[in-house]
Amino acid sequence: MTELFLSSIHGMKDLNFDSLKKLTIFLIFATLLVYIMIVGQGIIVPLTIAFFIAFFLVPLSNLLERIHFPRVLAAIVSVLVAIIVLAGLLTLLGSQVQRFASDADQMVQKFSELKDKLPDVVMSNIDDLSVEKGIKFVQSHMGEIFTSLTGFLGSFSVVIIVPIYIVLILVYRDHLKEFLFRVFDRKKAKSSHDEGQGIRKLVPRIRRVVQKYLTGVFYVMCILFVLYSIALFSLGIKHAMLFAAIAASLNIIPFVGPFIGSALPILFAFITKDSLFYPVAVLGCFVVIQAVEGNFLTPKIVGNNVSLNPFITLVALIVGGSIWGVVGMILFIPLVAILKEIFGAIDGLEPYGYLLGDPGTEDSEPKFLTKIVNKIKSKVSE
Repeated sequence: MTELFLSSIHGMKDLNFDSLKKLTIFLIFATLLVYIMIVGQGIIVPLTIAFFIAFFLVPLSNLLERIHFPRVLAAIVSVLVAIIVLAGLLTLLGSQVQRFASDADQMVQKFSELKDKLPDVVMSNIDDLSVEKGIKFVQSHMGEIFTSLTGFLGSFSVVIIVPIYIVLILVYRDHLKEFLFRVFDRKKAKSSHDEGQGIRKLVPRIRRVVQKYLTGVFYVMCILFVLYSIALFSLGIKHAMLFAAIAASLNIIPFVGPFIGSALPILFAFITKDSLFYPVAVLGCFVVIQAVEGNFLTPKIVGNNVSLNPFITLVALIVGGSIWGVVGMILFIPLVAILKEIFGAIDGLEPYGYLLGDPGTEDSEPKFLTKIVNKIKSKVSE
């Protein structure tokens, strides 16, 4: 009995030492990784952007190659198409930002008129100076964000280096895939061993899932942009495309993003319109669109298998913003999604993949709107 007790204590000591050792190695690795990401930001950020854009352009490059374009020419044409589309979007968004900034004085005047119509109890703690400062703050910071984003996109590393990176990644994508095979397969890349075959199935699976996530999120944002634009245009809200673009982009941030994205047009409608119908209608449209997005668009297009834990998503946004700024907030979400898939596919790392994932997607119970649709379908089929 005594020997059994002593052996159990000895086993617990070994377990605690082993866990402490793993934790120490992890903390050292994480510290070095963050340090490298900060110091090597000028190299790592453009390269990361290039890899993500290349994921988007692989289908287009494959299509061009199927119609007998040489791979190099297909890669160059794909990059040129992406540049033209991005330049058009930035030009359109820039004009919308300028129009919104030019309306700041008119918004202050509208609010002053609105203040006179509302009861004193509602407006007793609000003065024109505070409102003017708030509108000027939004105006200046929106301009600063757009200026910093366009400044980053106009820098040498993005204009020159990133397109070159993308072309090279598209041209040598098979070579890079073979490199991953050789890194993970310790038995040699061409070994017939089961482990080697498993790795050869793992890498394409990760590539497909990551590509599905990136393209899926992009498609959802585009659909939301169209839906928000239609809703705001139909209600006669000025700067509809700008508000739609902001709301669609912020949708990637769980909970907080949709709230901020809907609050801006609601507040704008409240200030600029003479009736409460308009802000209430904007709220109703955004609630319906968000319900459609959460119950249909994201599950169908992105897929539940790549859903991220909302808490982890917020942490990734904060960490990405503190390390790489606004660009880091954009890049860290897909980076965490990639880590989730890698952890879930490697033995011993599955718990970390589960931690990064959304536990809600593990539940096979259909969502509320899905239940309603299923009931309607069953009634119709009867």
